[in-house]
Amino acid sequence: MTENKKLHRLVNACLFTLLLLFLVGCTAASQTAQPAAGSPTAPAQPTADSRPVTIVIPEDPKSFNAAIEDQGYDSMVMKMTLLGLTSIDPDGKVYPQLASELPTIENGGVVTNEATGAMTVTWKLRTDVMWADGAPVTADDVLFTYQAVTHPSTGLAIAGIDYVNGVDKIDEHTVAVRFNAVYPSYLTLFGGDQVVIWPKHYCSAEQGFTAWDCNRKPLSDGPYILQDWVNGDHMTFVRNPKYYQPGKPAIDSIIVRIVPEAAVRKTMLLQGDADVIMWASEQIADELKNEPKAHVSISPSSRFVMRLFMNLAEKGSTDPAAKPNPVFSDVRVRQAVRLAIDVDTISKEVWHGFSVPVWTEFFRQPYVCDIPRPKYDPEAAKALLEAAGWKDTNGDGIRECDTCTTAAKGTPMKAELMIYSEYGEPLDLSQQLIGEMLKKIGMDVSLSSVQGSVMWGDYNSGGLEQRGNFSLDMYDDGYAGLDPLPFLQNYYASSSTEPDNGWNVGRWKNADFDKLLEQAATLDEAQRKQAFCQMAQILDRELPQILLFSTINADAYSTRMSGVQANINDVVTWNVADWTLTK
Repeated sequence: MTENKKLHRLVNACLFTLLLLFLVGCTAASQTAQPAAGSPTAPAQPTADSRPVTIVIPEDPKSFNAAIEDQGYDSMVMKMTLLGLTSIDPDGKVYPQLASELPTIENGGVVTNEATGAMTVTWKLRTDVMWADGAPVTADDVLFTYQAVTHPSTGLAIAGIDYVNGVDKIDEHTVAVRFNAVYPSYLTLFGGDQVVIWPKHYCSAEQGFTAWDCNRKPLSDGPYILQDWVNGDHMTFVRNPKYYQPGKPAIDSIIVRIVPEAAVRKTMLLQGDADVIMWASEQIADELKNEPKAHVSISPSSRFVMRLFMNLAEKGSTDPAAKPNPVFSDVRVRQAVRLAIDVDTISKEVWHGFSVPVWTEFFRQPYVCDIPRPKYDPEAAKALLEAAGWKDTNGDGIRECDTCTTAAKGTPMKAELMIYSEYGEPLDLSQQLIGEMLKKIGMDVSLSSVQGSVMWGDYNSGGLEQRGNFSLDMYDDGYAGLDPLPFLQNYYASSSTEPDNGWNVGRWKNADFDKLLEQAATLDEAQRKQAFCQMAQILDRELPQILLFSTINADAYSTRMSGVQANINDVVTWNVADWTLTK
């Protein structure tokens, strides 16, 4: 063990001791009646327990604005303090937050124009929601948020915003969103898991959506208010007395502690020094499943799929046409990579029985497409590489470009497989196994790990993916809710290859796929399914990404907590206003 690690462990031990002494000195709570777990409208009863709830996460949130890079921890704290027009429950159903109701065709909130193909959605806001300074949340805030997002120099592309021609204020609590085409995911354009409404009178329009100070010092209209933030250590949140739901939240204060090591987070939970572990890995979930002092909440449906992202451009470039990746720009190499990976073995040996093989984006209802599962066949993989002109000409076990068309003759077949460090041991072991499997077919694979905030940062902050500074990445993602269209646009549309305009970081472009994305932008469900399944065939043939298996979506929490419910479509704090203490 290095001296730095020793010092880190010693500091952690001291912090745990101090925290334990603090908790012992707090007053024990009496039991209270409990709400229905996971219900966004369940009544919360005040509790006499004054001890703060402690959530442990591995790194600081980047900000309170999850739309910038969706790190996960930013969304967690955002949901504690800020509200969108809507949110999504664990079953994928959208429910109103700032909105007084969901606009539909039936209630007149959605109007389409058959002649132009345009659509107008009218949102009615609640009249009883206030910012923490007492100012009301109004239509001006919605209009301000839209203008900030779409500002040509300081804005940021969010899913679906290119479908919007404008937002009109009808009255103090009504806005109309004018779409230039039908946008099926209109309910989560200004809500869902990444987008909230920002206060016009508090945030600085001049600073801009991605840089304004309120991204780190938000004015709350949600259940909690940020009291202090010590980077690398903790964040303290206190109950918002002006929160619009009477009697909520029931818990007076929440502390978010930064604890990098997963094993330490688990130990804190079992020793009573922590109450919630966000995104408990398969290993942690397996270790805690029979613990008397902890519960594990698993989302009722799957969403996150572990996948490989291959840069079709040369590392450090974002233009495959000018600088193709010497290895992955040939589809036969991508196909060989998929054939070489034994998903079943990885699932069985690493993921504790929680993972399920997945090979297409369309594996969830209501859009399931019949794409045959690919076989594990390393010999076929070798044959594909031979056909692509990659051969081991010197007998060292690593292939070189012989007659390949994407690299100079003699170029070795090399790739760096990068993962994000926060996930923990299952991803580390999967990376090692995949590296070994690819070496068996003649690819020289080096392994690396970086923080998610580095991998997924925006272009200006040096984000590795946005700048094209990667060769082969592996991480998990999947679409929230029931509509895959925004996710597909974000990851596969040609327009999303531009830096900071989406996450098509492999820089794959396909005109037929782009047309199908347009065809899927309809309220006609039969047409949507047909378009999605045609997309599935293109993705299966060209492999801009290689999907491997679903990963668990679980949150662990102490037995003194009630109401914590994992949500595949959001983060653990989606219903933080409903959390209570059992003792």
